[in-house]
Amino acid sequence: MPEDYWDQCKPFNIFPPSVLRAACQELDLFAAILEKENIKIYRPKSVRWDEIGGYSGAMPRDGLMVVGNTIIEACFSWRCRKKEIQQAYSCILDEFEKDPSVRVVRAPKVQSPDPIYDDCEHLNGWATNNSRPAFDAADFLRFGKTLLGQFSNVTNIEGVKYLRKVIPPGYSVEIVQTTDPHAMHIDATIVPLWKGLLVYNPERVTEAALRRHKVLSKWEMHACPVKPTPRLSPPLYMTSSWIFLNILSLDEKRVVVEAEDVEFAQWLRTLGIEPIPCPFRHVNSIGGSFHCATVDLIRSD
Repeated sequence: MPEDYWDQCKPFNIFPPSVLRAACQELDLFAAILEKENIKIYRPKSVRWDEIGGYSGAMPRDGLMVVGNTIIEACFSWRCRKKEIQQAYSCILDEFEKDPSVRVVRAPKVQSPDPIYDDCEHLNGWATNNSRPAFDAADFLRFGKTLLGQFSNVTNIEGVKYLRKVIPPGYSVEIVQTTDPHAMHIDATIVPLWKGLLVYNPERVTEAALRRHKVLSKWEMHACPVKPTPRLSPPLYMTSSWIFLNILSLDEKRVVVEAEDVEFAQWLRTLGIEPIPCPFRHVNSIGGSFHCATVDLIRSD
């Protein structure tokens, strides 16, 4: 989280209404793009997050992970997110739980007071300790039967152990050696474009570190040559300017990108990828982008 905005990130302190209104319009436009592709869209319930001390329902990738026939709810470390899935997505999960072929794993209840932030100074600089499982689903990416993830300020050792216990048989979890001391979510660090081709953030991970994982040993990899530029309006309250890497692949040739990230879009074309522009800067402002704002509940592989 950028230091410039630390004083604004307080309980019950909402984002500026103008940013929220614009973000809602951008999310509606994004949903329309997906619906045009005949993708069935589930939208979260409307929740007054400011009244319950919550965060947002706009980033389902943070809280839900789909592995095979299993939907896994994240064990959030942030206090403001502990009821997020229950509040915004319970009706969706209830619908899937009626299907005997689907397994839904709900997050375990957290004791109160939560000791997750006690005495963390010695734990490699991360914000959480290992007193209980903690992980955000957005700290992991699935490559076939392998989930690649990272330790971060929201994902700890116990969280990875828990995830290994609840994923279906035949799947595995491997941890990538990243170099980001501020790590929180991996989807602006490793960006799969299609099977066999990925882009990575050279400031956060090396190609050598990625190739240590057998599942990526034969992949074509490109360090992103585009450098982020500072942005003040609307502010990036909760993300770095590398947020432009947080894109959504629709198929092997098309990805959704932020409309003003023109240089990045042009570079993607050199890889044979066609960018679909969509305004999303106000969604960026509240903490995510296209990959964060989606989670694929049903897919063919």
